[in-house]
Amino acid sequence: MEKDTDASERTGNNDTQPTAQHAQRRYVEPTSLRNRYIAIGTVAVLAVIALLALLAFIIFGSREKDNETEVQTEEQPTTTNELVVRAEALSALKIEIVGVTQRPAVAPLQVTGTIEVNQQQTQTVTPLVGGRVERVYVALGDRVRAGAILATLASPQIAELRGNLRTAQTRLSLAQRNLSRVQRAENRVAVIQAKAKLDEAEATLRRVRRLVDLGAGAGKDLIAAEAAYKTAKADYDFQSNIALSREVQQAQAEFETAQAEVAQLRQSLGALGAPINQAEVDDRRDISLIPLRAPVSGAVTERFVNAGAGLEAGKPLFTIANLSSMWVIANVPEAQVGLLRVGAPAEIRSAALGKSAIAGRINYIDPQLNEETRTARVRVEVPNPGERLKVGMFIEVNFQAGVAETEPGSGELVIPADAVHRLGDRTVVFLPKNEAGHFEVRDVQIDGEVEGYSRVTNGLSLGDRVVTKGGFTLKSLLMKGQFGEDDEEEQKQ
Repeated sequence: MEKDTDASERTGNNDTQPTAQHAQRRYVEPTSLRNRYIAIGTVAVLAVIALLALLAFIIFGSREKDNETEVQTEEQPTTTNELVVRAEALSALKIEIVGVTQRPAVAPLQVTGTIEVNQQQTQTVTPLVGGRVERVYVALGDRVRAGAILATLASPQIAELRGNLRTAQTRLSLAQRNLSRVQRAENRVAVIQAKAKLDEAEATLRRVRRLVDLGAGAGKDLIAAEAAYKTAKADYDFQSNIALSREVQQAQAEFETAQAEVAQLRQSLGALGAPINQAEVDDRRDISLIPLRAPVSGAVTERFVNAGAGLEAGKPLFTIANLSSMWVIANVPEAQVGLLRVGAPAEIRSAALGKSAIAGRINYIDPQLNEETRTARVRVEVPNPGERLKVGMFIEVNFQAGVAETEPGSGELVIPADAVHRLGDRTVVFLPKNEAGHFEVRDVQIDGEVEGYSRVTNGLSLGDRVVTKGGFTLKSLLMKGQFGEDDEEEQKQ
């Protein structure tokens, strides 16, 4: 019984205790759940923030890497030393290949010089007769065309020649009329009489021959008639061929002499620059005047005469120069003149030209040195667009002087300038390999450019072959890494 009581008490106690706990639990439960929800929400928010941070890192990190890659690509496009082009793209490139060549080394040579007129395009206007200057039509610096009248001269020599020409022309006219008169043979009395006798003798001969044929005439009469005819024929021939011919020949000689004299005077006047016109026979005009004309087109650079001045034959009056091209006279030191050659290129610079330069070539090297300065005159002909170069101007002349070879076969290696390409900090050329479409990208060192050729100081050897035409396309393929994809896209379009 005690056990049952104890059990019941334990059981009662147990029943009572859960009831109190339940009551307490019902009182505490809302706070506990709220804390649990807050913890779960906090964890979820932190998870979302972590996820967003991870996504942002991935996205922006990828972009930064892309930007770094792009920058790196721009600064250092590629370090590839080989390029492969597919066969279908290779055929469209039309690549040209040339070999590395060698020539005597050249070095820049800078000297000073002056501008002079081109003497080969300059002429001095000089009268060939003496006299007086009547009028001058041009001033210093004027532009004139060939044939333009520069001045008018009065020359006694011209007046005398024109007077003689008039006399010769009159004598020629008389000789021509006399020749026409003597050539008319019917005006000659002796010829007419001889012709009448010949006609009479011929008629008598015909009559006697008819009588003899009829048997009514004698043979001696026929012989006499034939003799008379022959005599008349001889007299007529004499009058026609001797007397008349002599007068005709004399008249012909006089005519030809007058004709030659007129031609000779015309040529003399033409050689002295006097025009052959109506002034030769017109007494109302001053036949002593002669125009002085410009022999070439250009600018009047010198004028030595004014109106009213007396002059002598052969005295220069004007200088006319064509300023479209000029001469540059460079003073080259004695030690360096041996490095220059006729035809070598030169470059002209001056303050008047600004930053631009004018190219020319050496066309003459003076064989004699200036004893005082120990320099040689080297002449360069250059164009003068806009006439910016003025006579007497000081200029700077840059030559590409040849360097004397020390050993046979020595010199500098050169390749066409369009075979050289820039890839970032690299200077490269493309060399074809034995396998079609395969090219080696080789770094080279270049030292300047002369006449379209680049000097190679390192990276190539004599006999190497480089790509010229099509090299720019190879460079584009190498930098973009497309290897012919652009060609395919263009074909699809």
